[in-house]
Amino acid sequence: MKITLRLPPFYSLGDERRFFLGLSGNPAVREFHGVVHDLEVVLVLKRLNSEGLRDLIALLWRYGIPLTALAGIAGKARFQWMNDPSGYWYKNMFAPIEERFR
Repeated sequence: MKITLRLPPFYSLGDERRFFLGLSGNPAVREFHGVVHDLEVVLVLKRLNSEGLRDLIALLWRYGIPLTALAGIAGKARFQWMNDPSGYWYKNMFAPIEERFR
């Protein structure tokens, strides 16, 4: 599954390094490459478990990257927990754009 992420500005090389270490450390991430200000990430869904998905959500959340790219995964039976409206990620993932970071 390919997702496209809009990258934020990084505030130092260490900040950028930590983001990419977190991304590349996820066993479900097969590859990624930049396209202008976006990052295309290829996920291997067979390798994605709940812990790996929670780590990915947390990483994107920490850097203020919209979670909408992950919304399609919520339809899979093993990831139904993503549809919980009380989850900190829920509004950012599913709400209209003007409500996502309120």
